[in-house]
Amino acid sequence: MEAWKRAAWGQLTVDEKRHAMQEVLKQLPAGFKWLRLERFERYRQSLETGVFLYEGSEYVYVPGDTVTLGRSEVHMYAEMSPVREAVIGPLLVQRQPASAGWYECPLDRLDPEEDEDVLEAIEEFRQGPHTSYEYSQYFRLERDGDRVVVYLFDDSETFEEWCESELPEGFTLPTEDEWEYLYGAGAPTLFPWGDKIDETMRLRHVSDSSEANAEDPYPLELPNAFGLCFPGDPYKKELVLTPDGITGKGGDGGCNLHGGQGVALGYLPTATAFRDPYESELEWEDLLDCLVYRRVVRL
Repeated sequence: MEAWKRAAWGQLTVDEKRHAMQEVLKQLPAGFKWLRLERFERYRQSLETGVFLYEGSEYVYVPGDTVTLGRSEVHMYAEMSPVREAVIGPLLVQRQPASAGWYECPLDRLDPEEDEDVLEAIEEFRQGPHTSYEYSQYFRLERDGDRVVVYLFDDSETFEEWCESELPEGFTLPTEDEWEYLYGAGAPTLFPWGDKIDETMRLRHVSDSSEANAEDPYPLELPNAFGLCFPGDPYKKELVLTPDGITGKGGDGGCNLHGGQGVALGYLPTATAFRDPYESELEWEDLLDCLVYRRVVRL
């Protein structure tokens, strides 16, 4: 299969793209299904590309490119990845990230003896007024109509142990370079949309931001020009690979926002090149608490 660059991919006809996607399908781990071609548009960029399905999750084909990443300016409250040129290969990328540290547990899987405290908390929660309750790094309860949804915290002690259960053969995580390309869609600006946060838009954790229908998705959660969705939430980070190990991108665990730095600085961690300067102080389980992840297949 030809390793399409973004510009060349954009010149292909619909039939040529469909044919290329069938060639991609031959390279993928067992279980993938071809769905459709779809055009995604956001922030003055667009891409028509292939969408696949694997175990209930959609994946999109993202052609590679040679891009300039990073920032040269100095920020008082943030570190930025350095300016560099990166050659990104074609990828198949999971559209929606999933929580790395929390997983839904059906009620019938809870053991009456081993999980007695969780079951007691559920009954108390049912009768209370709250919509959610969390016992730090143990369990979380959320109300969904008349139903109580239970989430348990992942018990892995290391990143390597976590990978054994979350990354089947053939899958990996994006590198920092790949993530910055996927998140920013190649845009040279501080954020994927420009160089400033629009404080009038609906933003998570900002009570005085403009309100629309409360059930509408937040603007920063909408699919980008590659068809990928990101949390757009400084309290969350996406797990990526680095030459030295791992890091979280797209947030700082809410440090700036919770610390009263205001919206502009509070949302600075959602900048494409942002690096959390305090992340090295965290143990794996503390980092895991705010992490999301997405699987990719390198082609």
